[in-house]
Amino acid sequence: MGGRGTAVVRGPDVAVPADPADPGPWLRANQVFLLLCAPALLLLALAVVFLVPDVLRPGAAPVVLTAGLLAPPVAVLAFVRHRRTGRPQGWWSVWATALIAVLAVTVADPAFRQTTVAALVVGPLYAAMTSTARSMAGHLALTVAVASGLVAVLPGDPLVRTARVVAVDVVLVLTVAGLFVLRARLDAAVARAVAARDRADELAARDPLTGLLNRRGVRDALAGLGDRSVGAVLLDVDHFKRVNDTFGHGAGDEVLVRVAAVLAATVRPGDLLARIGGEEFFVLAPGAGAQEVAALAERLRVAVAADGGVPPVTVSAGAAARPPRGTVPDVLDELYARVDRLLYRAKAEGRDRVCAEPDAGEVPTARRTVQA
Repeated sequence: MGGRGTAVVRGPDVAVPADPADPGPWLRANQVFLLLCAPALLLLALAVVFLVPDVLRPGAAPVVLTAGLLAPPVAVLAFVRHRRTGRPQGWWSVWATALIAVLAVTVADPAFRQTTVAALVVGPLYAAMTSTARSMAGHLALTVAVASGLVAVLPGDPLVRTARVVAVDVVLVLTVAGLFVLRARLDAAVARAVAARDRADELAARDPLTGLLNRRGVRDALAGLGDRSVGAVLLDVDHFKRVNDTFGHGAGDEVLVRVAAVLAATVRPGDLLARIGGEEFFVLAPGAGAQEVAALAERLRVAVAADGGVPPVTVSAGAAARPPRGTVPDVLDELYARVDRLLYRAKAEGRDRVCAEPDAGEVPTARRTVQA
């Protein structure tokens, strides 16, 4: 609905842009990862180099120490970039996995090597559940390369060593890929649930017959108007019961849909149009004063009368305006009470007319407007 180039605001469908300064849950996850993993990696490197240097291969201590000392500054860089972009920095966790890989390669003690290899597998598993596909691929490629190299140098027949390498690689790839697919399906399920919830909220704020806002939708939309004056028009289809009794309720529904379309094509851009019960339609006109809203009501009345549909119908309307003050329920309830009284007077004065408040002044276009 909304011809003649007029856009009708039917609800508060406002998309909230992501704020890089407030990345949300990723920031909390990143903080935990940095606060725990970066110091832990540094302490691990220091412990290995200074407390148990015998477990390392000859000449490997400087490599392990350098990798450990680089952990905190690299983590800080990842944190700063995350704060600026709002995106998780997957390369940091790849680099952390690389440090574990350095330990796995440089350790000479078999028992200690098994521990580092087990720790190495955590990287791609974590990335599969929390990071991007690129980060996961980096973790997996690094882990497969290191694990394959370590398994390949184990004693045994060449064919047996090859079988071990293939087995390790297949298990790693299938496990990590399976977790990543599971995570993707979970993400999709969550997205569908969120979309269904949003759709349910949207439907709850709309009239199912006309697609316009209902009373709840008007209240929600009004909350987003801010500190602006607002006008209101309440319209009621004249003799609607007669339409239902003469032509049937199906025809009555068609009349309501037709009137809704005419009103939607006539309201101003940014006005809020709603069906709030039975044959009543409600318009909120942000920024409109008393004269503007009275003129708008008259345009709506004339448009419905000139529609030419069968059966022909007319509307009566009440129009009022007020500056914003108080809470949203107060504003809406006060405006509705005032336009409802004016609508009742328009009905009493003979229908097919607009009744506006005295401060609406002279409205040249409103030839049928009655000043209350």
